[in-house]
Amino acid sequence: MVSRSISWSVEWVSAKPLLILGVLIFSAMAVISQNAVINFAYAETGAGGDVFKVIMSVFGVEESKGDVVALVTVNSQESRVKFFDASAPELIPMNASGGSGHIVEYVATFPNVTVNSGDEYKGCVLTVKDMNLKCGTGYNSPANRPEFIDINLDEASTSESESQGLDETIRGMEDEIQVTTAAASVESD
Repeated sequence: MVSRSISWSVEWVSAKPLLILGVLIFSAMAVISQNAVINFAYAETGAGGDVFKVIMSVFGVEESKGDVVALVTVNSQESRVKFFDASAPELIPMNASGGSGHIVEYVATFPNVTVNSGDEYKGCVLTVKDMNLKCGTGYNSPANRPEFIDINLDEASTSESESQGLDETIRGMEDEIQVTTAAASVESD
């Protein structure tokens, strides 16, 4: 029998370049995963079609209570205000039992405003005739959809502590409301 000996020649590679390569790959994966977590949170950025929206439904609007002003505030910084005529023909009639009046739907959009998941938004309705303020609060959900607030004018009034934060905002909007009311009365003449 012939005996053959096989000789293996093994070259040792320095571990330092492999260690550096491993650290670079791990760092790249960490950075990529951090960006993926932020994107999965679905925070509205306000850019392009990713606009934060609040749909407010106001129940019980009727002429005897007077016109209403809807106000939506996000992050206690950005606000949208709209005046609604209580006798306007475009109001939606309320056919629910026990309810009276009409329904107003207001879609407040906030382009170029970043609203993170969990950020607070607040909607209020002010009846112009008796200055009765009703408010509702919500928090931005992680779902990529509009947020909702329902306010019923037939329910009891908002407590003073709930409306305290919006008093300054409403005072700042008084001139705008008066201008809108004056413009509406000029159009009706």
